[in-house]
Amino acid sequence: MNDDLEVSTEWSSEVPFPEIDKDLVYLNIEKVLKYLSPGFLSSLELQLFLVDDHTIETINWERRGIKKTTDVLSFPLYSEFPQIPIQILGEVIISVNTCRKQATEIGHSVVDEFYRLLIHGILHLFGYDHETSEDDAVAMRRKEDECLDIVFES
Repeated sequence: MNDDLEVSTEWSSEVPFPEIDKDLVYLNIEKVLKYLSPGFLSSLELQLFLVDDHTIETINWERRGIKKTTDVLSFPLYSEFPQIPIQILGEVIISVNTCRKQATEIGHSVVDEFYRLLIHGILHLFGYDHETSEDDAVAMRRKEDECLDIVFES
């Protein structure tokens, strides 16, 4: 836990998302980043974008060459080496449309799904990858659960 970490979050939303309390999201991002960040970091910035399905499909095509919509995209800027104390972690882009659809399909709240996507995206920024091996997928899922526990603790 990096309690001394200064966290800055840039939030951009092109679609209304009234279910999400922006101030609470800032607090929860700070808690999660302090939990995940190595001790050498003194300042970390995250960029969060909330978009619709069309926009995320366009971004996915332009930046990854994949022409389909998705729930969350992450574009990391963070580097553990060299150990620069002030860094931009990267960008997390969440499709509000897909978030709502998946929440309904899974049977939990939109808030639960939003935080699952947010944490999933943040973990990708720190280098976690569920597509490399089954062991990596299990490790990432375990870390997601730990972070969700931090967000939803009483």
